[in-house]
Amino acid sequence: MGFFTKPEDTYGFFMKRKNKKIFRPKKIYQEIDKYPMVSCEWFDIVSNSNWSSFEEVKKSELATCITKGHLLSQSKGITRIFGDYSLSDDKKKIETIGNTTIIPNSVIKEIKKI
Repeated sequence: MGFFTKPEDTYGFFMKRKNKKIFRPKKIYQEIDKYPMVSCEWFDIVSNSNWSSFEEVKKSELATCITKGHLLSQSKGITRIFGDYSLSDDKKKIETIGNTTIIPNSVIKEIKKI
């Protein structure tokens, strides 16, 4: 079973880690606060390669998608959201971001701070 010898060891390991507080310097809190957490509801293209009647296609609708993350920017008709970030070696600033989504503003139904 690898690192753990019994299934209950696995549970205990995660329970112990769950109760530990993760330390983030105040400076990091101030930096990430510049990018509010948002929930963005937007419409996406739906494509279908099956044979369909005219009526079926006329009844079809766009897909509604939800993206949650930190709002990086909204400019030039584009909304940029990121989900992850990594810290610099000295843990004093955000160095890189990941899990990014770029959405045209024209397809956004609603965006709200969470």
